[in-house]
Amino acid sequence: MKRALTLPLAALVVWGMYLLKANVWFRLYPAVMVAAAFAAFFVSLFRTPLCEAFARRMSGELDERGVMYCRRLTVVWTVFLACHLAVTVATVFMPMKAWAVYNGFVAYVLIGSLALGEFVYRKRVLGV
Repeated sequence: MKRALTLPLAALVVWGMYLLKANVWFRLYPAVMVAAAFAAFFVSLFRTPLCEAFARRMSGELDERGVMYCRRLTVVWTVFLACHLAVTVATVFMPMKAWAVYNGFVAYVLIGSLALGEFVYRKRVLGV
């Protein structure tokens, strides 16, 4: 059933883009990438959280504390990506300069800051 919805959904997206400005394709690309990352993290909350899957591939086994930490970290990334997606979509309708500054610089600083902050927290506070 999921595959049956793929083509109509794709057609709807193409039709919607056709109705919008031509440069929306270009400006929506970051939003599509963020939406894919958000979806991956969100869906993983109902299975094995992505952060847990990454941690297990890097270090093998995790204790209960590590599993809970990874679940919480996946929630943090999911919330961050939801907020980031909202801002990314909003910039599509802003002047090109605002879109470029946010999607070409600020977004990377925010993502890097969250990743670095988590790394420092994990090493210094958790000692892992």
